[in-house]
Amino acid sequence: MSTERRRCPLKPQRSGAEIFVGKKGASGAVRSLSAGNGGSEMVLLYLVAMKPTPTWTLPFLPSHGSVWLHGTAWTLYLSLIVYMATANGTPVLLAHPSVHLVGQVIIFYVNYGYFIPRFLGRMKIARFLLFNLGCIFLLEMTTIQLYHALRSWYLGPSITAFPLTYTNQLVLRFFELVFCVVLAAMVRFTGDWFVHQQKAKDLENTQLRTELSFLKSQLNPHFLFNSLNSLYALSLRQAPETAQGIMHLSQLLRYMLYETNEERIALSKEIEIIRRYLDLQKLRLPTHFSIQFAVNGPVEPVQLEPLLFVPIIENIFKHGESPVFIRVDISERFIQMCTTNRIRSRKSEGVGGIGLNNLRRRLKVLYPNRHQLMLEEKDETFFTTLVLNR
Repeated sequence: MSTERRRCPLKPQRSGAEIFVGKKGASGAVRSLSAGNGGSEMVLLYLVAMKPTPTWTLPFLPSHGSVWLHGTAWTLYLSLIVYMATANGTPVLLAHPSVHLVGQVIIFYVNYGYFIPRFLGRMKIARFLLFNLGCIFLLEMTTIQLYHALRSWYLGPSITAFPLTYTNQLVLRFFELVFCVVLAAMVRFTGDWFVHQQKAKDLENTQLRTELSFLKSQLNPHFLFNSLNSLYALSLRQAPETAQGIMHLSQLLRYMLYETNEERIALSKEIEIIRRYLDLQKLRLPTHFSIQFAVNGPVEPVQLEPLLFVPIIENIFKHGESPVFIRVDISERFIQMCTTNRIRSRKSEGVGGIGLNNLRRRLKVLYPNRHQLMLEEKDETFFTTLVLNR
């Protein structure tokens, strides 16, 4: 048995437990889950289920979730144009940017919806620049001509000479449209970054759920194996308690099959399964084997993930000897389980180790930075402490 940290503390401390799954892709999920028996089959099914289905959207429009952001930004921009024109006493149709606003909108969304993802996103920079230069040239030529036609129609005979030369107008509109291209790139890359972050988070959560499901499926056969060992010991002695042991095992299996499918269960059910498991162990153990089990604090309103305490109890009867002390303390801030038992001889008992390794993995997934699992061996006595911060 390994030793980790120190004995049961009087007060729980914040754990430094590391998060199990970071930002890794599907290949990382395969490596992390395929280590156990049957893991590779589960992961293949998971990857097939996660295969994206194609969706069709209009390329020049923002995604549904960001439409209101785009609409708000353009509304504010248009309101600023109207306000500045009104403040200066200039007709709104002739105030800057007038019809040039149409060119700004077109170049923005052509880049946002097509040029940036198709060219810039694929590092086809030459094509991106070439297509943008062509579009900018066509747009500024068109909008300048439309502006002067609108200005002539609106002012009529009172029209005066425009203060800028045609060349200066071309240069000015060119930089305006280039700014719209840069703005479109910033908006597109920012939006794509947030979308990528959300997809990575969703994938990570899916991987965690798949990992937990796999760990649960691994834990149930391990629990059944240890329980059958107890019945086997009774049957070797042809003990009359064998029938009672089978009844206890059937109750345990009913719990494992029907109760542990929920994400969280009442702590009272977990306590009850511990009591039944202890009753099953008492049937095969000698009468002088001392087991003391105590629960302190309110049990009923508390909920937690199922089968977090059972691996520790199993470990006691796999490696320990009398006397055995088990205590569960419940408070508003934490749930704490402490066990103490004498250690049996050190001879090898096969591969083993599934229960506690499984528990460590589940704790890292379910309680990142909110748990402590402390194991200590001292003077042929083994101490275990599990603290869950609520």
